[in-house]
Amino acid sequence: MNLYDLVILQYNQIFDLYKIDEDIKEYLTFPKNEIMVNYPIRLDNGSVKMLKAYRVQHNNVLGPFKGGIRFSQDIYLDEVKSLAFWMTIKCSLQNIPFGGAKGGIKINPYEYSISELERISKGYSEVMYKYIGENRDIPAPDLGTNSQIMDWMTDAYQKKGRTHNCSVFTGKSIHCGGSKGREEATGFGVVECIKLWARKKNIDLCGKTYIVQGFGNVGSNTAILLSQLGMICIGVADHTRCIKSEEGFNVYKLQQHCKEYKNIEKYPYGENINKEDFFSLKCYVIIPAAKELVIVGEEDGNKLNCELVVEAANGPIDTEAETIILNKGIEIIPDILANSGGVVVSYYEWLQNKRCEYWTKKEVLEKLESRMEDTFNLVYEKSKIEKISMRNACYILSIQKIAEKIKRRKLF
Repeated sequence: MNLYDLVILQYNQIFDLYKIDEDIKEYLTFPKNEIMVNYPIRLDNGSVKMLKAYRVQHNNVLGPFKGGIRFSQDIYLDEVKSLAFWMTIKCSLQNIPFGGAKGGIKINPYEYSISELERISKGYSEVMYKYIGENRDIPAPDLGTNSQIMDWMTDAYQKKGRTHNCSVFTGKSIHCGGSKGREEATGFGVVECIKLWARKKNIDLCGKTYIVQGFGNVGSNTAILLSQLGMICIGVADHTRCIKSEEGFNVYKLQQHCKEYKNIEKYPYGENINKEDFFSLKCYVIIPAAKELVIVGEEDGNKLNCELVVEAANGPIDTEAETIILNKGIEIIPDILANSGGVVVSYYEWLQNKRCEYWTKKEVLEKLESRMEDTFNLVYEKSKIEKISMRNACYILSIQKIAEKIKRRKLF
């Protein structure tokens, strides 16, 4: 399935529930800017390679564009458009003054040396220089990128602009103006949603089991925080293999292994299971935390044997599977709420950079906790009162805010 088809299906679903002006509906369907460039880098062997890079700026009614940059060999324009659209919805939902954007480079980052990755990163910043800026478009890390990539991009931007401006990129290292708490922010937000859901249901999470698909930054930090609540990880999957353990995994050791080896392929514990059987494992919570469209269609929807699905990844479930999952009585905390902790703390980093001040980790996470609680309560209550899914509640709340500003400004 083309990911942008999923976006449009989700978007169109809400118009049976919420009346919106046709002009605004049309306006939000398409991104404002679609930027594609090819630029050269010199490899370590002396040869030159042309790389394809993307930046899609969906909407900036609420403020400057905001969104991550991913390094992936599977990236394509409609994927970037989809992620930019979801960023618009996330920012509006969390009431932060940003619009949505996304970017990326079509490479497998593991096939390049450190020095090549530095040249790739700085090259992207240079070719996108005129499209980004602290009040124009603020990039951040995403799949395949990290704080080091953001540091290199910041360096290239500052040199090209002859400036010391640190607020153009977020997700930087602490040494280069990053925010404390940013690395674990997305996983922290995911776990806050699980805690808040359990509180609404009067459920004790201690001893409850879960499985996580994807054990990168988001998946591993989510697992660490869930272990502190007494929850037990009985299944882990990534692109190399799927493993299970009835006794549960030591997620701290697993995180250290993944930091060293980049995947779980050689992790010495756990029993191998087929990829097709992973999501059928009986557990309390399922957490897709890798790429999009991993639970698709009737067959996948019927496999799930849990009480809750939390979308730590963007777009992991298609609409057909979602309908089946919801009809089975399994609740879904959607991506546009569950994984929005990352953009919230990116906003906090942007604020700190602009104000030339720095907050403690405690301050950052307390602010994030409070915001996640406020937003979760709004979404949950709307979904229960109007008897709609949490995803539809998120979309309606977000689009209402954008539509109101468009009308008041008389944008068109």
